[in-house]
Amino acid sequence: MKRHRVLAFGLLFLVVAVLGAVVKRGGGIDAAGLPLLVAFNVTAGLAVVAIVVDTVWHASRGRGQACRHCGHVRPMPSFRMVGPCPHCGH
Repeated sequence: MKRHRVLAFGLLFLVVAVLGAVVKRGGGIDAAGLPLLVAFNVTAGLAVVAIVVDTVWHASRGRGQACRHCGHVRPMPSFRMVGPCPHCGH
């Protein structure tokens, strides 16, 4: 399950990056066309919502946050910065 989370977020942000590059290559925001801009905005909005939901989900369970590199769940106290992951060192 940990790897699926990393893969899902990676693919979502890859789609956002590709859509952003297509908009830029198409002449920018003014020349891209409405359907392309809507697709970009919806995908970017989904990425933001997914991050917020994931963070709230892990915080409400009280089990910590998964490392974005290896997926290892590490304890994360509220409102504190956490150092490197004990599992992978990132």
